[in-house]
This record gives sequence, C-alpha cells and structure tokens, in this order.
Amino acid sequence: MKRLLFLVAAFAVTQAFAQSPTPDNRKRLVFPPGASEPLPTPAPTPTPAPALAASESSSVAKPNGAAETIDAFFLALKADKVDAAYDALVKGTIIADRAQDVASLKERTKHALDNYGPISGYEVVEEQLVGTVLFRRTCLSFNTDLPLRWRFYFYKSGGNWNLVDLRVDDGLVELFEDAARRR
Repeated sequence: MKRLLFLVAAFAVTQAFAQSPTPDNRKRLVFPPGASEPLPTPAPTPTPAPALAASESSSVAKPNGAAETIDAFFLALKADKVDAAYDALVKGTIIADRAQDVASLKERTKHALDNYGPISGYEVVEEQLVGTVLFRRTCLSFNTDLPLRWRFYFYKSGGNWNLVDLRVDDGLVELFEDAARRR
C-alpha cells in the first residue's frame, strides 16, 4: 500500500513539474500517452513570500531549540540510552503519536549501533531552510566502524520549531553526491 501511495505521489509530482514553465519562461507541452492534444496549461504559480530581512533570516536559519534537541539526542545515544534518546526527541511532537513507528525506530537504531559500533559523537554536515517554515539538519554520527547519516526535519508552527520527521541511514555516497551538486 505504501508503495502504491508513493507511486501515485511520484506521478502527481512528475505531472506538476512536467507542466511548469521552463526556467526561461517557455511553456512545455505535455502529451499524455496516446493523446493527440497537449494537456491544458496550468494556472500561474502563486507569488512567493517576500524575502526575509537579514536580521530575520539569521533567526530562521538556526531554529531555536533544534540544536539543543539534537545534542541531547546524541548525548543519550552516546550513553547507550536509545529508548530515552527517542522518548525525549519525540516528546510533544506528532511523531510521538505514532508509537509503533517510534518503537521501530528504536529497534532499528539498536540494530545499527550493534552493526556499526557505539556512537562517540556527531557533527552537523548540512543545514537547509526551505521557505520560512521548513528546516532540515543533517548530521553524521561517529560510530566505531562506520558513520551514520541522520536527517532531522523541523516545521515552524505557532512560533516554535517542531520535529516532524527523522531519517537515518548509511548513505554516505549520497553525501558526496549532494556536495558535488551544490558546487
């Protein structure tokens, strides 16, 4: 079922991008399979929010509480307190409502620590702000045998930055590919 939802979402995104104007403002014509006429031109895209003043952008780029939350998480993992690390990390978030997902994260993290070794520390390798309300912080944990990549996603609502998603993997190759694309 998840795969089907992913495919439907991927198709919708693909269609949205296929119909958008090109960077030089030329319109693309999209012909669905077997059609002799292109799809109708989409409505103009909304105007983006105004750019933030320099004083505002510095407070947005470093979400209040995100660094402390992540630091406490890694300190607990370093002390081999996986359950406590996740309990504190998701407390008061929408993630906490998904107890089965949190339990799965805890088990996968324990398994990863068994395979890659205990954590001795971490570092922030990337921070990305999308608009004014979405923020991603990517960290590497220093495990004995191999580092892990951790991606924390925050959403600003009601003036607070709240954790809304967490991803962890050993996708180190992708870190180099991402860095090369940014150059």
